[in-house]
Amino acid sequence: MNFNKASTTLKDTKKLIIVLEHATLDTVKVKESFQLLNCDDHADILKKHGKEASEARPDILHQCLLALFDSPLNKAGLLQVFIKTTKNVLIEVHPQTRIPRTFNRFAGLMVQLLKKLSIRATNGPDKLFKVIKNPITDHLAPGTKIYATSFSAPKCVDLFEFVPEIFGYDPLPVIPVSTTPTGVVLGSSTNNNNNNNNNNNVNSIQSLNSVGGAQVRSAGESYYEGMENEEEKEEEETKEKENKQNKNKRKQDEKSESDKKKLKTSNTTTTTTTTTPVSKKPEKKPDHLNGLQQVCIVIGAMSTGAMKIDYKHEEIAFSNYPLSAAGACFKITTVFERQWGIL
Repeated sequence: MNFNKASTTLKDTKKLIIVLEHATLDTVKVKESFQLLNCDDHADILKKHGKEASEARPDILHQCLLALFDSPLNKAGLLQVFIKTTKNVLIEVHPQTRIPRTFNRFAGLMVQLLKKLSIRATNGPDKLFKVIKNPITDHLAPGTKIYATSFSAPKCVDLFEFVPEIFGYDPLPVIPVSTTPTGVVLGSSTNNNNNNNNNNNVNSIQSLNSVGGAQVRSAGESYYEGMENEEEKEEEETKEKENKQNKNKRKQDEKSESDKKKLKTSNTTTTTTTTTPVSKKPEKKPDHLNGLQQVCIVIGAMSTGAMKIDYKHEEIAFSNYPLSAAGACFKITTVFERQWGIL
């Protein structure tokens, strides 16, 4: 699909474009059939050719595709996925493709793709997988910003703040984490049983100390409470007297001030000036995406190493911990689902 020939309405369409870079998709002939090279089934072949196990990990690509195409973001039609292999083969995946659940079926599908260069749907003319021409930028809208993700990137961002910033949206609201109510202790069953027994004992003691809804107190407690009540009454009476005196003084001061103001207004004439409120112009938010509502994010579909690509605009990290490729796909789609209101 060539976006260069698209209409101008493409600028208003929301789209997240994911490029799975450095995917290991190689075929190997075993006896009379071709198989997808992987580190589990072809360890001897890898040793024979001097390759490491990390160079034959198509299962990472399988996990990434499952995470992306099972997401609500893809179900809503706001996701586009491309695959680029270590041998510079560029593959476009149809958004309505159902990824095989087992790796063996996925491996057979990839062998068929690399042989025929496309895979058609059984129920229609659509091509679910197809090999397209390089470079990837020819298949993106002009001006699309491309962000490469890497754990070793110099800039680490919070995606829940970064995505609204680049799109020019308002920040996402913070949802407080639900906590357990105070006084509730989470523990083992024995602790819960002990707590229940203690609560029952406390309730029984409180029921003994109450008669007809009124709490029973000792004679000493009632005596001290009576003395405290009398002292509180005396303090309240003295406070009321002081408040009355202060009010009278305030009234007299207000009268004297009002009289002075009247004398000043009678001797001098004042001119009133009307001020019109100045309307502030709304501040323009920086346009990071060149007026588009879509962005391209590149994720490495390999186990180790760093991506070496020349079409990125910026390199970012979005976690303080190294994430798997499938985990990165899940986190990115979750942020965009929340940003665009997809449940």
